[in-house]
Amino acid sequence: MSRLIKRVCHLCEAMCGVHIEVQDDSSMQIRGNKDDVFSRGAFCPKSQGLKDLHLDPDRVRQPMKRQSDGHFAPVSWKEALDDIGQRITQLQKLHGRSTMATYAGNPNSHSTGNLMMLPMLLKALRSHNQYSATSVDQLPHMLVAYQMFGHQLLFPIADIDHAHYMLILGANPAVSNGSILSAAGLSSRLKVMKDKGDGGKVVVLDPRYTETASLASEHHFIRPGTDAFLLAALVSLLLPQGLSKLGRLSAHVKGMESLPDLFSAIDLQTVAAVTGVAEDVIRGIARDLGSAPTAICYGRMGVSTQVYGTMCQWLINLINILTGNFDRRGGVLFTKPAFDAVTLAARLGSRGSFGRRRSRVRQLPEFSGEYPSSTLADEILTPGPGQVRGLLTIAGNPVLSLPNGRKLEKALEGLELYVALDIYQNETTRFAHYILPPCSVIEHSHYDLVFNTLATRNIARYSPPVFPAPAGTMEDWEIMIEIWSRIGLDVKPWQRPGRRATAALLRRLGIDRMIDIGLRMGPYPGLNLKKLKENPDGIDLGPLCESVPERLFTQDKKINLTPQGLLEAWTTFRADPLWQTTAASSVPDRWYLIGRRNLKSNNSWMHNLPSLKRSRDACYVMMHTADGEKHGIADGSQVRLSTAVGSIELPVSLSTRIMPGVVSVPHGWGHHRPGTKLGLARQNPGVSLNDIMDDSQTDAYSGNAILNGQTVRIEALARLTP
Repeated sequence: MSRLIKRVCHLCEAMCGVHIEVQDDSSMQIRGNKDDVFSRGAFCPKSQGLKDLHLDPDRVRQPMKRQSDGHFAPVSWKEALDDIGQRITQLQKLHGRSTMATYAGNPNSHSTGNLMMLPMLLKALRSHNQYSATSVDQLPHMLVAYQMFGHQLLFPIADIDHAHYMLILGANPAVSNGSILSAAGLSSRLKVMKDKGDGGKVVVLDPRYTETASLASEHHFIRPGTDAFLLAALVSLLLPQGLSKLGRLSAHVKGMESLPDLFSAIDLQTVAAVTGVAEDVIRGIARDLGSAPTAICYGRMGVSTQVYGTMCQWLINLINILTGNFDRRGGVLFTKPAFDAVTLAARLGSRGSFGRRRSRVRQLPEFSGEYPSSTLADEILTPGPGQVRGLLTIAGNPVLSLPNGRKLEKALEGLELYVALDIYQNETTRFAHYILPPCSVIEHSHYDLVFNTLATRNIARYSPPVFPAPAGTMEDWEIMIEIWSRIGLDVKPWQRPGRRATAALLRRLGIDRMIDIGLRMGPYPGLNLKKLKENPDGIDLGPLCESVPERLFTQDKKINLTPQGLLEAWTTFRADPLWQTTAASSVPDRWYLIGRRNLKSNNSWMHNLPSLKRSRDACYVMMHTADGEKHGIADGSQVRLSTAVGSIELPVSLSTRIMPGVVSVPHGWGHHRPGTKLGLARQNPGVSLNDIMDDSQTDAYSGNAILNGQTVRIEALARLTP
């Protein structure tokens, strides 16, 4: 007899509601839930990963310890946890607290328990060497939010269902399903916007003609790494009418008087020469942004992971404010989630921080307790006081996700202790002394803490487990509190039993009760977990609504348009020699490298799933047809891409859907490394883009990794035979 379970697919940010029909432990059918209050039946191929991850024979199912010969052997939970606790404490006692580093990967944002319990573990470690995927992804977003709005998680969200115009930079939401923009079925919603009878329009600026560009009204190529120049030009064009468009928001902003002087000398001819976007196109975009009934400027990872990523996010906010579309229906607004993680974090004293200290080796700035991940390998490899000798990774694969992965491999080889909380023996965890696997993603309940904060509509949904977790297994957060109970230099031997009793109590309490408490503390009276369980399709709490200054966390409850730190970053930006570019001199002839994403791929960790296996090799370099002809590179031939830190070889695909002088390689591949246990992924391993990303290149202000716009050398190799 079959069972039908309604859940949210939490493998990406879209939060699609799905039906999971279960016949037995190995037979599941996953489809979109048409009655879901948020997604209304929309879902994508990644949802099938819920089943494949559960059934994957390569998934680690019990604690594994690396032996002297390099192979892994199973051990008991008690043996593993006791040894780990003892070794962490001993390392910190001998070499200081910061000798133990942590790295948290993207999947932590999709785990309710991890988000709640990871801070407790980090507090017990008291190490300055904290790292995460934040600084290779969205650090500029968070830093700008902290400095302008007073809270690192207070993101203005695009109200796409009511917008008439949308400018998209550095994002491909048709494939990503939205990012810092949780919006199931986003492709269809963009089509609706474009086809509005009252002049709807979607404009994409991207070095590649993406899947999103194919849905848009207009697409224009832009040279990688130059978005900040174009955005600055838009601000300069919008400023003259900006003050009159503020309306009621004028009482809640400060720093407006400084903007005219900052943007008075922006030369459009220079901007056109630097970006490759024609002057008339720039003027047309500014005109449309300023005249559309409602408009959105949206930029995501592509603009964050470049040399002036922080500038980009600041300028995007200014554009939305100057066009009168900030905190406005059809523009961008703050969410009001049922479990309000933003307000709760503020009450606990965690609104964010920046620059309280600098990293030991490269002096990169701290953000919210973390150093930029681009310097993790440096901190391990560089001897001296404070050297990292131990590492704990939680759901991360930094060898493939951080720049200069080969350098990090060398660093991992020399660690005295490496513990990985992970379901795979992958390119990173193969170096671990212990792999501690959580249970399957559908063997526990789920509630979206982060992505309801980023959603295009205020909703609440609860996902029950599909199967009970097998005896002897634990969720990620349970593993973390067991480690927590065994570490801490300040904890005396006679205090250990108390800590273990607390860990046992938290496990008995469970995440569901904590979710219930959070809902009861939220902004919707009477909402609790019982009501969510009674409404498996979710509860609609209404559209995004005007909430400034209610949601601001600045001391004066005003949006700071010109924070001192961003003004300093602006000064650095304006000193860039590219501002002296003329149409005659233009930009030097270089190959610029950008990444790309695939609909059936989620970074590096979904390449081992049969339902998402592609029919042909997805790991190839895309190059403009004219560039191939110019340099004697044939379609299907093999090429070598080289930078200062390494080289990779892969086939080339010639196309007119990429800007001349630009090449594109997908991220997340490189499964050929020895010692992994990823059978399906190794059949089609590809190469890692990050093996040639120079980790020394970071945003000068935030320290975020530069993954778009680095320059490469290209060498033609032998043509591939059929």
